[in-house]
Formats: sequence, structure tokens, C-alpha cells
Amino acid sequence: MITLPDLIALLRAHPDDMPLVFASEAGDIGPGYHVTELRHSASTGIDCGGTIEAWPEVRLQLLDGTGRTHMPAGKFVGILERSLKALPALAQAPVIVEFAPGNRGLRLMLPDAPQAEDGRLVLRLNETRAVCKPAERSAAARAAGEQAACCGTAAVSEAHMAAAACCTPSAEARTPGGCCA
Repeated sequence: MITLPDLIALLRAHPDDMPLVFASEAGDIGPGYHVTELRHSASTGIDCGGTIEAWPEVRLQLLDGTGRTHMPAGKFVGILERSLKALPALAQAPVIVEFAPGNRGLRLMLPDAPQAEDGRLVLRLNETRAVCKPAERSAAARAAGEQAACCGTAAVSEAHMAAAACCTPSAEARTPGGCCA
């Protein structure tokens, strides 16, 4: 995952005057796009296993454009640098791009390293997906050779497991490959 300082360094490796084009499966961002916001936030959540976690988030919001030209990479870097100077916390977490092709149906996307293509600097945006954090932790524990339950490690208490709905479905509701498989 790429942080804003990482992104600045990757963009600086290319000429400032190259048009910067964000590209997703839905197509390229329109010329004349606008950086509407850079945001840092502290998030706290509880997952389906009952685990409470806190993490920082950094969002870059883009408004699709209808102009004639794409923003030069150097101008975009300048926006990022000024934003980081004003709000240093923007350097604390990987950036998630908020973008809606045609400005409809906002999506959360993860940027790849920019690549020069046909005189343009293309920054591909990859779709994100929902995840079950307890299932991911369990899979990581099993991959490391540790015992694991679906909503944590084997050390999770019975009371905790009973409180976690994803770990206590009826036998007929279990699905192969799911967290309770």
C-alpha cells in the first residue's frame, strides 16, 4: 500500500509536465478532474468477532472532470506537498482514493505505482473489497502453523466466541470456505 510520501517520490521520478491520469476498471478519470479533499482520520471499529481496533486512514478524494486536459503531475505533487505541510498526519497511513466515474457511485480504491504510457503518467486505481478481519487473522495464524479459531486464535475465550455471531451459526448455515467452515 502506498502512503502520500511514497506517492510523491514515485511521481517525482517522472517529468512534472506529464499529464497525470487516474485509471480504473471503469475507465480513465476525465480531463479537468479536481482534487476535492485530502483527509486524515482516526477510525475505531468492532469486527464480527468482537475485536475493537483503531487505525489511521488517509483519503484522497477526486472529482471526475469534463475539461480539456489532465492535471500535470507536478501540479498534483504540489497539492500533495502543500497538504502534507499543512497536515503532517497525512503521512501516517496508506492512501485510499475516493473516486466515482462520472461522479456517480463513490468507490474506495487503492493506487498502484504510476507508469509512463503514451506520453501520460497513468496511476491505476484498484477496487477494494469487504473483508472479515477475524477470518483473515485466523488464516494468517494457520499459515504460521498456529492453532486458530474463526474469530481469533485458540486462546479466544468461550464467552467471546459465543458473542461472535459469525462463529456460532447453525450447522446448516455454515458455508464451505467461510469463517465457520
